[in-house]
Amino acid sequence: MSVDQIKVISSYINHGEVEISHEEELHTVLRDLLQHGNSVILLKFPHLGVLTIGVGTPYGFVEYMNENGSPPYLSATYTLNFEAEDSFVEFDSGGTLTPIPIQNCLPFDRVEEIVLYFLRNKKLPDYITWKEV
Repeated sequence: MSVDQIKVISSYINHGEVEISHEEELHTVLRDLLQHGNSVILLKFPHLGVLTIGVGTPYGFVEYMNENGSPPYLSATYTLNFEAEDSFVEFDSGGTLTPIPIQNCLPFDRVEEIVLYFLRNKKLPDYITWKEV
């Protein structure tokens, strides 16, 4: 599937910014980033906004900000029944470990599913619970 140019901005030091134009490229970039441990990347979708995602195993996260950067800022939530509610998962954001509350983390396959849904449908999936942060 061909898409508008999406900018993938990685906080992983050797990656920088990549422009992609096909769904398959996005899938490949995300899977490649998994090899570097938990990290944060930005996906800039023209005229739609920015998804900040945590790329990691087994968990990642997804946050949304509209194109002009004004509120609301949304975070996908997911119930991980076996985790303590006060737990955190750390993601590398430009060399700084950033703790993300476990209730804002999702299995990485779900993160990728949300990103692809947003790409295909030009909106956030309504089957995910979003909370304002």
